[in-house]
Amino acid sequence: MVDERWHSIVGEELPLIEPQDYVKLGEIISPPKTLSAENVAAVLPYIRQKVKMWGVYILKAENFIDSLIEYKDDKDEEDEKSSDDESSDSESNDKNQKTIKKNILSRFDCIATLFASAECTVAQDIFRTISQFPIAFPLLIPELDNAGKYKVMLPLFTGPVIKWETSDGIVENHLFKDPFKMIVTVRIGTSPKGKTTIINQLMSSNYMFTSCNEPGADYRIPYMASGSIEFVWLTEETCGSGFWNNVIKNYYEKKEKEIVLLDQIEFLKQFPSRFLVFLMPGYDKT
Repeated sequence: MVDERWHSIVGEELPLIEPQDYVKLGEIISPPKTLSAENVAAVLPYIRQKVKMWGVYILKAENFIDSLIEYKDDKDEEDEKSSDDESSDSESNDKNQKTIKKNILSRFDCIATLFASAECTVAQDIFRTISQFPIAFPLLIPELDNAGKYKVMLPLFTGPVIKWETSDGIVENHLFKDPFKMIVTVRIGTSPKGKTTIINQLMSSNYMFTSCNEPGADYRIPYMASGSIEFVWLTEETCGSGFWNNVIKNYYEKKEKEIVLLDQIEFLKQFPSRFLVFLMPGYDKT
């Protein structure tokens, strides 16, 4: 049973995703119409299918959101307006062929729910598949059946091979098994646009980490973002060209075999880490 706190997004009950559910795809599932339902559970079969079928386009952060937004033509929008409104809006309607309607689901909510509702072997299989793509992963997510409690995904994310290329060939690192270095980002103070927005400018995708600038975020922040943690490994596939060529590539060219991980909170300070601190306007000594 799902805790009452999450009923508005996942419903009162969310069946556990077991191996047989993940392997048997059945018929091809069409993209869900999210506008009429606030239940992530209705979207999970579609996401599982895309993961199992290696639906590459949906596994990129900047494209994932497009599958969760429903569009309608401006003509339909105009039919709902009065004649007074038609003249004032005609100019903007010429510029925009489609209007984005309210998106009630977020990318992070869907990914977090997928891992939170999956049996451990299924979660490992899902992660092994989507770890081939340049997206950030939730390392700490809320428990759906126990408000205020969190699930650490570290045991399920340990082992997959992450590869990068050096002048001496391909280097392989078994995630969280082989030696690694971690950069932990911490924000001190508050600001409408914080560290995540800044960090995303260094990545291959402007939406690598969940931020207030993500498409659809102006409607509301993800339900599961509070207290959650996202991380990503720094390789050529995840880093922006400038960040890779000027910083990370030079590190790996020194024949370093320790993969660099970028994390967004102090939770992993128990591991060998370096901290990148963002001081927001108005911060104080406390």
